[in-house]
Amino acid sequence: MRPISRDFSLQLLLDALAERLPGVLIASYTGESAGPRESHAVISINSPGAFIQLIRAPRGLGLARAWVTGTIDITGDLHEIVRRESQLRDPKLYALILATAVRLTPSFRFHHIRGSGATRIEYRYPRPGRHSISRDIIETEYHYGRSLEFYRNLLGASLAYSCAIFSSSSQTLDAAQANKHELICQKLNVSNESTILDIGCGWGSLLRYAIQHYSCKARGITASREQYMALRSDPELVRTELEIVHGDYRQCLPARGVTTAASVGVYEHVGAKHSQQFFSLIRASLQPGARYLNQCIVRTEDGPKHFRRNSFTQRYIFPNAQLLPLSVQIRDLERTGFQVLSVTLHGQSYEQTLRCWIDNLTAKWGACVDLEGEQSVRAWYMYLTGALTRFESRAIDVAQVLAQAR
Repeated sequence: MRPISRDFSLQLLLDALAERLPGVLIASYTGESAGPRESHAVISINSPGAFIQLIRAPRGLGLARAWVTGTIDITGDLHEIVRRESQLRDPKLYALILATAVRLTPSFRFHHIRGSGATRIEYRYPRPGRHSISRDIIETEYHYGRSLEFYRNLLGASLAYSCAIFSSSSQTLDAAQANKHELICQKLNVSNESTILDIGCGWGSLLRYAIQHYSCKARGITASREQYMALRSDPELVRTELEIVHGDYRQCLPARGVTTAASVGVYEHVGAKHSQQFFSLIRASLQPGARYLNQCIVRTEDGPKHFRRNSFTQRYIFPNAQLLPLSVQIRDLERTGFQVLSVTLHGQSYEQTLRCWIDNLTAKWGACVDLEGEQSVRAWYMYLTGALTRFESRAIDVAQVLAQAR
């Protein structure tokens, strides 16, 4: 016979969670638990503060804050739990969580309430759909302004922060990134007479590859001050034919004297309202017949048009990011003077890329925490795991679109 719980409403909630997450042990700071003792993962509710966080932000943001601050912890297979996230969206479960929180109100202390709001690393001013130059630069710096060593730990030696293209499951991340760079150079017909423009060049991985393997000239644009300073201070690049410009694409384009162009992983920051302007400025930089390649994450036609203002992604990772369907990109390219030559999808390669990044982050966890703090590293771990789940379900994909200026 089951022993009487110290808090029956809390035990009901634990039972409901365990029912929706078979094979997972759910444990509470009060001593109650539900689910199998021999489990592949454990969700631990470590403090009543978790319930206050869920009350103050009852959708995903409250749960994200609980994870980031450690009032809820997960040990074991986080990926498997995130894959079942849809099973936790039951309105009856939300009602049970709120009822449990109200029932536990007498046990709350002032420090639980004070620490239940926005965390210290949270982006406080998300404005989905609003893309002024000044706002975009601030939000770019929020995401890319972390230490170079943090990104080196996460991304590996290539410092390529976009989908690698794997030719086999055994290929290393760095080799797959080089494979992507070679594929882009081939599609763009890069030669020693080329001047390649990379809009949103990151830490210059594509441009480095093009210079080293094709002896071409290169120009990069980045809105991140941290990336700009890292590139300007790199002694290897000082001696190359590489020019780096700091600013928003609207400040730096059209560019003169370039023969071909690419943008890899930047279109997600542009937004639907500025999509045609973005492509128009690139088209104005190119002569007729010149090639342009855009690689970006795309969503399905029926997917959400925006990340919610208070979503985990908006608050902790990508303020004001927006994923657009492939059809919008193709339409706007054609409207701005491009002819689309080819479209290839690489979602399966992004799955492998994300697994490599997660492995890197896990292996360098302590070093990353020393650089950026526990909360930031926990947020990135959750973000990467969630992204992997969405790619596996094909809710999102990666598209390489090759176009030619008419």
